[in-house]
Amino acid sequence: MSASLQSRRTAAELSALQTKVPELLSPVQLRVMRDSVRELSDRGVGQDALAAGAIAPDFILPRTSGELVRLYDQLDRGPVVLVFFRGGWCAFCETYLKGLQRELFYIRELGAELVAVSPQLPDVALGLETDEALDFPLVSDPGLAIARRFGLVYSIPARLQKVYRDLGIRLDELNGDSAANELPLAATFVIGQDHQIVRSEINEDYTERYDPVDILETLADLHP
Repeated sequence: MSASLQSRRTAAELSALQTKVPELLSPVQLRVMRDSVRELSDRGVGQDALAAGAIAPDFILPRTSGELVRLYDQLDRGPVVLVFFRGGWCAFCETYLKGLQRELFYIRELGAELVAVSPQLPDVALGLETDEALDFPLVSDPGLAIARRFGLVYSIPARLQKVYRDLGIRLDELNGDSAANELPLAATFVIGQDHQIVRSEINEDYTERYDPVDILETLADLHP
């Protein structure tokens, strides 16, 4: 087992990143972001997401290379860890994807594949895949059609949209006009070969994620 599995390195990196956020934002921007996360939790947005026991809907989505990825084709070969993330502009998403890459060998050793989905247009996502040397499919979900089927989509409040624009985050350019005012919740699904969701972890707070250690433990449980 790798040292990172023992130390939960990804969780530590996400925690360290949280401490840096106040240094990068104005007090108003920070308050808007924190209030938006709290509102998502208060509204129970994550309760609409598919839960363990549900059948994962099939999809065919383009990866950055232009190749099409079909979920059920992947499941024919083994379990799938399906990750929904907001985009490469999100430092927490980027950190999480890098943590998953670090454990990709162990995920595949357990017979599974990792697929990450975001609303980013394929050419935009290509930069993230290349810059971070990610060796698993990043697929584009135009207009959040698939994230919607998994119950993950929420509308971005107008005040938060302004904060993003002020920070130079133009979702209309990154995601296209059809996904300019919506985002997916951060979510990780472990899906068995029978297409059934074995584990569903939904994070209304985007600064928190399902640790790779826990993913590996779930995958190991599929092989008693």
